[in-house]
Amino acid sequence: MDAARSAIVSRVAELGLSLSELSLKVGKNHAYFQQFIKRGVPNRLPEEVRGRVAEILGLDERLLKEASSTQVRLMMTDSLRSASRGALWIPLYGHAVGGKDGEFILSGNQVSEVLAPPNLSHVPDAYAVYVVGDSMEPRYFAGETVFVNPRLPIGRGSFVVAQISKGQEGEPRAYVKRFVSQDAKRLRLEQYNPKKVLEFPISTVTAIHRIVMSGENR
Repeated sequence: MDAARSAIVSRVAELGLSLSELSLKVGKNHAYFQQFIKRGVPNRLPEEVRGRVAEILGLDERLLKEASSTQVRLMMTDSLRSASRGALWIPLYGHAVGGKDGEFILSGNQVSEVLAPPNLSHVPDAYAVYVVGDSMEPRYFAGETVFVNPRLPIGRGSFVVAQISKGQEGEPRAYVKRFVSQDAKRLRLEQYNPKKVLEFPISTVTAIHRIVMSGENR
């Protein structure tokens, strides 16, 4: 991987950004930097894009200027090897529009891949989701990407992605919320906007996975 691409990959991981978020911040479609990193397209970043990337990531713009065809080919080989090991890229799920209380369909609707933060790079079933709606503001905002580690324990106050079955209504719905409690009958989740506690019969709960990389200490 050439210096420009290595620098971008390192900085987005350090800052807790996704490549999709970086793409949107510079005014491109969400897949722009994934194509640049994984496929070498474009070969070199245009001047106006370099300036914005340098500003957002705190990089020297000169570092982003050059990327030779040979380097791109080597970069693509390295990226594909890493992806095959599950070491760098994880699926991103989400819907552009959510339902009541920020619910969205999670099952199988992968919209892209994102660079995994270091603490998820070797978790085989890690994933990321788009936040929909404003129900968790000011903690999470619509369009923000959150990272999920299904293997971590969940305790009171943990932020989670909870998947709830809707029975005959179709596919399960997912919610980005704060975990309150769970007993033999009910799962209780807190949302911020408007502030309230949501309750779900335990028989409808198909999964609860913990969000990481959100300023928590654990």
